[in-house]
Amino acid sequence: MNKDKKAALDNLKKVVKEELYKCIRCGECRTVCPIFKESPAERYTARGKMQIAQALVDGRLEFTAHVREALDNCLLCTGCASQCGSGARADRVIMAARQAFAEELGLPAIKKAISLALGQGQGLLGAEARMGALLQPLFFKGVPQDSGLYRRFAMPFVDDKQYIPKVATTPFRSRVSFAGEKGWPVVTFFTGCMTNYVMTEIGDSLVKVLNALHIAVRVPSAQGCCGMPMLISGDREAVKKAARRNVEALEASNPNEPVLVVCPSGGHMLRHGYLELFADDASMRGRLESLASRTMDVTEFLVHRVGVERLEQLVGKGRARAVTYHDPCHLRKAQKVTQEPREILAVAARSGIKEMRHPEACCGMGGTYFLTHLDMSKKIQSRKIEDIMETCADCVATTCPGCIMQLRDGIRRSKDSGVAVKHVIQMLAEAF
Repeated sequence: MNKDKKAALDNLKKVVKEELYKCIRCGECRTVCPIFKESPAERYTARGKMQIAQALVDGRLEFTAHVREALDNCLLCTGCASQCGSGARADRVIMAARQAFAEELGLPAIKKAISLALGQGQGLLGAEARMGALLQPLFFKGVPQDSGLYRRFAMPFVDDKQYIPKVATTPFRSRVSFAGEKGWPVVTFFTGCMTNYVMTEIGDSLVKVLNALHIAVRVPSAQGCCGMPMLISGDREAVKKAARRNVEALEASNPNEPVLVVCPSGGHMLRHGYLELFADDASMRGRLESLASRTMDVTEFLVHRVGVERLEQLVGKGRARAVTYHDPCHLRKAQKVTQEPREILAVAARSGIKEMRHPEACCGMGGTYFLTHLDMSKKIQSRKIEDIMETCADCVATTCPGCIMQLRDGIRRSKDSGVAVKHVIQMLAEAF
C-alpha cells in the first residue's frame, strides 16, 4: 500500500472510530434525508453509510464501484448531522470514505475534471473563464425572457431543458479590487467561484449596498475556490492547496476586518471545513481560528453590525413584493443561520415572507451531485419547486448561487416559469 492510500485509510479509521459510536441507529436521519425520500433503501441513509464505512475499515467490504455508489449518492447537505440528537457526523464519515475511494479507485472523470479546473491558479482559471464566455454562444443559445441558456445540441450531463448560466465576460475580481472611499470602515469580500465567474451581479449588489452604507469593500485578487467541490469528491490534497491559498490571500487584509461571504459553502469552509481539514496541523490552527472568527454571511453582518433600522431608512417606501425564502443547506444546517436572511429579505421586499411548507428542504444541487446523479437531483428539485409554487410568490430568494442555478432550472421546467430567483443581497440592492 502506497503512502497516500495508507494515509486515507488511516484517516477513515480515525473518523469512523470518532463518529460511529455516537450513532444509536434510531433512524432519525431518515426523516430529513432527501435521498431516502426518493429511494428508501437503508444503504442511502446516514446510519447505513456509516455501517458501510465500518465494514470497509474492518475489511468485510472491499473498495468496489458498487460500494462506492452508495457513498457517492449523497448531497452532503449535513441535514442528518443537524438532526442527530447524538451528535453523529455522518458527513465526516462519508467524506473520509470518499477520500479513501479516491486513492483506491481514482476520481470519477467528471469530478477529476472539476477538481483540476478549480484547483488552478487564478490567472489561468480566469483566462479559461473568459475563453468560455466567448465560446459559449457556439454551444448554447439564449431565449427571450430567460436569464440563462439552452444547449444547441445533445451533450453529456445536460438535457434539453437544463438551465445554463452565462459565464461573465470579465470575472468580478478582475473588475473590482477595492470599492469605497478613504476613511470608511472596510470589509473583506470572499467572492466564491459562482459570484466571480458567473453571477457577478451578486458581487455588484454587495458593493452597492455596503457603499451606500459608507462601508468600503476589499476584494483580494489572490483568493480562489473555497475547495468544497474538491472536498465532496474526495480530493483532499486539492482542498488543502485551496485552503492555504485562501488563508494567505485573506490574511493580507487587516486582521480585524470582517470577511463577508455570499455563498454558504464558502462560509462553511472558512468557518468549519478548514479547521477540520487541518485538525492535526498545529501550525495552521491559530490562523484558521482567526479566519473563522471573522467570517460572516453578508446577511449576518447587515443585521448584527449595521442594523435593520438603518437599512429600512435607505429602502424607504415602495411597492411590496410577494417573496418566499429557500434555506441553503450549508447556511441553515451547517452554520445555523436562519433568521438573518429573512430579516434582510423582509426589509428588501417591504413585506412579510410567504414561507413555503419546507423552506429547509434541499434543492438537489449538491455541488457536483446534479451532474453525477441527474435523475435523482431533478426529483428532489421538483419537490422544492412545488413548495415554491404553492406560496404564489412572484420571487424566491436565497443566499446561495448554486441554489439559484438549481431553482432557476426547476422553475424553467415548471408550468409557471415567471417566478424570479434572486440572491437576498440582490433584492436589497434593488430596493435601495
